[in-house]
Amino acid sequence: MKAHHLRRLTLTLRRLALPAGVIAAQLCACWSSAAVAETAPSKLIVYGPVPGLTPSDHYAVRLRPAGNDAPWQTPFVFKTASKAVGSQGRGNVTEGYWRVLSGWSHSYVNFEMAGPVEVEVAKADGTAIRKATVHPERYGRNVHLKGGKAYFNIEKPCLVAVDIDGAMRDQDTGMTPSGKIYSGPPLHGLSIFANPIFPDKPRLGDPTVQAVKPGEMPPTNGNWKTLAFLPGVHDIGLAYPLQTNRNYYIPGDAVVYGTLHGTGIRGGGHDIRIFGCGTLSGDRLTHPAYQNPPVLGGKEGHYRDQIYRSIMIHGPYNTTVEGLTIANPANGACSMWTAAEYDAMRPTLIHWVKVLGWRVNSDAFGQSRNAVVEDCFVRTQDDTIYPCGLGIRRLVIWHDANGSVFLLTNLSFQKGQPLAVEDCDVIFARNRGVWHNGGRIFNMRGEGKGEGGRDVVFRNIRVADPRPTLEAFQLQMVTEKPYAWPKPMSRGPGDLAGVLFQNIELQPSILGQTNLLRGGAECKIRELTFDNVTIGGKKLESIKDFKTNEYVEDIHFK
Repeated sequence: MKAHHLRRLTLTLRRLALPAGVIAAQLCACWSSAAVAETAPSKLIVYGPVPGLTPSDHYAVRLRPAGNDAPWQTPFVFKTASKAVGSQGRGNVTEGYWRVLSGWSHSYVNFEMAGPVEVEVAKADGTAIRKATVHPERYGRNVHLKGGKAYFNIEKPCLVAVDIDGAMRDQDTGMTPSGKIYSGPPLHGLSIFANPIFPDKPRLGDPTVQAVKPGEMPPTNGNWKTLAFLPGVHDIGLAYPLQTNRNYYIPGDAVVYGTLHGTGIRGGGHDIRIFGCGTLSGDRLTHPAYQNPPVLGGKEGHYRDQIYRSIMIHGPYNTTVEGLTIANPANGACSMWTAAEYDAMRPTLIHWVKVLGWRVNSDAFGQSRNAVVEDCFVRTQDDTIYPCGLGIRRLVIWHDANGSVFLLTNLSFQKGQPLAVEDCDVIFARNRGVWHNGGRIFNMRGEGKGEGGRDVVFRNIRVADPRPTLEAFQLQMVTEKPYAWPKPMSRGPGDLAGVLFQNIELQPSILGQTNLLRGGAECKIRELTFDNVTIGGKKLESIKDFKTNEYVEDIHFK
């Protein structure tokens, strides 16, 4: 393996172990409006105003190195919002937006750190904060209120949500225990994205760097190695073509509207790096199904809807996506499609990526067989990830209206290769209904084919949401009523066999839904192991803890 490829594989661990102050302030100070504070033993890179963009009208945030009297710094607070669709239209969605989330928003800040950081959160309108909790809770230290503001410390890079005044923790925001759907006022979330310090940022004046000014259309080719967006607002339109052996940099004080796509339909997406703390936004794009005429997906539409995915790369290897916030994707957020034959020694790496999606089909990661996905934050209204590939770890996940956390359809892609999905936190698991065949933590919904599950482990998964709407397990090889919406489906031949679920902490459904294992004649569920899996602190001990049928066999409990 080449040295720079090995460096990519170990990048995250090295960053977390960086001694304070080893990265010089010149990495970013000359490129954007980022301010650098360095006081032993901490370092903090904060991105200020974004020219041409208005900050969040809900929250204000200040930051400083923890444990000293360093001056506060003010990062730019971004906001992404679900369209206020009201009650017009038919069904649950209008223009792809869920009506239950009409007018909701999510504010967020991105910064880079090496060493502890203190965070101050205030409401933008000046009213007092009455309660604040950090999720996952273990990342927020010394959480307290003072003068109507919330304060807490972050010890190391992490991606968290801050629940203000119990908006999520203290009420049911999907379907309520009475069977009704939440109808209260719009809720406004907040995230603090504390990134590691990203190395190798481009420098102005470097002849290999092509700077892109706001309002300019970036070149698709030329005598440059790195395309770097300057601070401000950019619009690249649909399917800006990525080139092999190139870097694309979006700093924390820039937002780029549009989508990025690897060259070619079936290959060519190799040796690409997309990085930076900036935002890639789908706000200016209509969902493909609501175009006039609609843009169809799947084989019928020759995959024409793929150009609406925020990042879509075919045939990726030696390719990295790191640090970006993907806001309001019009279709999928980050899809890496690898051919059946791939080289695990030339992986795709997706890390420190944040997905904030409001619409149907806003799946976070369409993962490839040679991908590692780690240290990401996902709030989306469709599925988080289809586990397969080289590894999935340290994800923070939040669902409001729809979507499964782990959709097991693609486990057959592993073909005996080991996979660990581990150390993940589901902070909120809400849903607007029970009748469909998705929306659970672990889900199989009668799609795909082929045997899978050997040497696959889900371990150290924590569902901390005290009010999850639905049950955690709904593994249906064949879907049946009442969980068969939009239609009954059956997975093709091939069993789900050999999966290990280990050290899983779950909470009971507020609706009293029971966990489900349902196999089929040609697609059984067998040889699953539940090792220290608890629901509300009570360990699963026997098959009687599930609804099953005759095609479920040899299930083990420890």
